[in-house]
Amino acid sequence: MDEEIFTKGIRHTAHGLNFYMSLFDEVARVLPREELCFIVGGWVRDRVLGEPVGEKIDIDLLTTYDPIKLARALAERIGGAFFEFEKRKLFWRSRVGVVVLKQKPYTYRFDIAQIRGNDIEKALIQDLLSRDFSANAMAINMDHVLSLGARQTFIYDPCHGMEDLEMGILKPVSLSNIEEDPIRILRGFRIAHQRKLELTEDFLDFVRRKSNIIKKSPPERITQELLRIFSAENSWRVIKDLYEIGILKEIFPETARWEEVKDKSQEAPLSEHIFKVIKELEEIIKRKNQLLPDGIEIEREFLGEFSQIELTKLAALLHDIAKPHTYKVIDGKSTFYGHDVLGEQMVRNYAKVYKWGKDVEDFVAKMVRHHLRLFFLREAKLKNELTDRAKYRFWRDCEDIAPYLFLHSLADSIASDDSETQIQALIELFKELWEFKLKMGQLPSALLSGDEIMDILKIEQGPEVGKLKQALIEAQIEGKVKTKEEAIEFLKQIKYRDG
Repeated sequence: MDEEIFTKGIRHTAHGLNFYMSLFDEVARVLPREELCFIVGGWVRDRVLGEPVGEKIDIDLLTTYDPIKLARALAERIGGAFFEFEKRKLFWRSRVGVVVLKQKPYTYRFDIAQIRGNDIEKALIQDLLSRDFSANAMAINMDHVLSLGARQTFIYDPCHGMEDLEMGILKPVSLSNIEEDPIRILRGFRIAHQRKLELTEDFLDFVRRKSNIIKKSPPERITQELLRIFSAENSWRVIKDLYEIGILKEIFPETARWEEVKDKSQEAPLSEHIFKVIKELEEIIKRKNQLLPDGIEIEREFLGEFSQIELTKLAALLHDIAKPHTYKVIDGKSTFYGHDVLGEQMVRNYAKVYKWGKDVEDFVAKMVRHHLRLFFLREAKLKNELTDRAKYRFWRDCEDIAPYLFLHSLADSIASDDSETQIQALIELFKELWEFKLKMGQLPSALLSGDEIMDILKIEQGPEVGKLKQALIEAQIEGKVKTKEEAIEFLKQIKYRDG
């Protein structure tokens, strides 16, 4: 669809201070006086909509100045981090300077690109025409925003974004722009849900017909957009839409088999369970400070702008990814033996494809591998069979993911229609596990070193030494071994018993 979509010179007037932010003053201070700078994209859109600023603030700037020099100077002035990347299109490429400033709870990100040409207004219009959606293809001159006397500023709007926002729709500038950069598909679904806009039917038809083009996007950008989806509330709705329109199966092919698997009621497919888990998880996350014991949460950062929250939602999406591969009906009962182990391997494969990095891979893979762990412990607790050794093993294997594994398990329990007794037992279980950890302090080390074990038992270095050390630690936890002498005798008994 390449019909005429703008008339040059379409401009709206608005009060410049509506678009003001104090950091724009810092940009102006490092920008040479003779150079121009325009604010474009989401910042303009959201100020037009009257949206709250939020804690993650993304600003796109277009300047006639060298964007790398401007970004470096801005980063130095405000104490932000600087990096650059190359933006590629069909016949050209340009460098983009990025500045990230963290002032808790806010994170500011400036993406600064360059416009060139003798006719700057024409160059600006051409840039706006190359963007994804009309609502993101509006721009204002920063000089007007910073001038207290500028009660009226011009909003450049060649794609009629203002009209589309008034109608409550998110419309592509052109479908060819979407096809040229397919990551815009994910961005479109995200923005539509976040800003309560309706995607146009031509866009939805295009996505249905060409869902496979999402695989042409750089894998790192797919990861970033998915995690940005999970950064917002009600992300389960976006994920459900992406599943129903065919995008999710292009990213994670195993999701195409979700309809083959029924939940325990044998009525709803696995897909409905997944969406319910993410939905419940989002509600639980709002109450995490009340649900988690004091002092347990340690906030970490992943890929520069995300936390355990986004990764926990990603793990919720993938926690049953291996169920279609392990689905069997035995004596009329659905079974999925080993889906946690196989699921971990599938997640690690995805991590390689989408270049998550080791930290993200380990977190999500461990969440999937151990997503049944607390349910097994809950069953033991309800039978009065929960041992200190089982508690120790939980912390040994899951310490770095424990609070988020609990939040996920609670969501999974609710989504699976567990009884109030079962849900409450899960909450009490985690309290008991945390109290055990506090009482124990740091996880104990073995009374004997690996070298001592090899010398005492006359064995070579290898996996057996590690297994013996773990057995010794567990015996110490249970109070069966308290001294080095008892440790030596314990290991000799194991060695003699196992032959």
